[in-house]
Amino acid sequence: MIQKIIKGSIVIALTGFLLLGLNFYRTEHSQVPIKSIDKDKIQLFYRDDCPDCKKIFKQIYLHNLIKQDIQFINLKPINNRHYIDEYTIHTVPTFIHKNKTYAGTQKEKIKEILK
Repeated sequence: MIQKIIKGSIVIALTGFLLLGLNFYRTEHSQVPIKSIDKDKIQLFYRDDCPDCKKIFKQIYLHNLIKQDIQFINLKPINNRHYIDEYTIHTVPTFIHKNKTYAGTQKEKIKEILK
């Protein structure tokens, strides 16, 4: 009986991790055009082919699982590129929240933006 419970728990945990991984991948590689910017959220402008963006993406994704306060904007799709001029994006990753902007990968600076 205990073995069945353990096996069932393992199956549920593995399924959860698989779904979490698929959602992570879909978020990182999203090609969906962003129709509007949610000014109440932190905007993360990134490219899914950017090595620096990949370095910090897991940290940001996990934060967003809990807080749900980040809007991910992949600048690789042509339909999202107008944000480059609109927000004067010079490099990715770039975080914008209200009057704060940070472009880079320093974890301490990112934590400040995420507060």
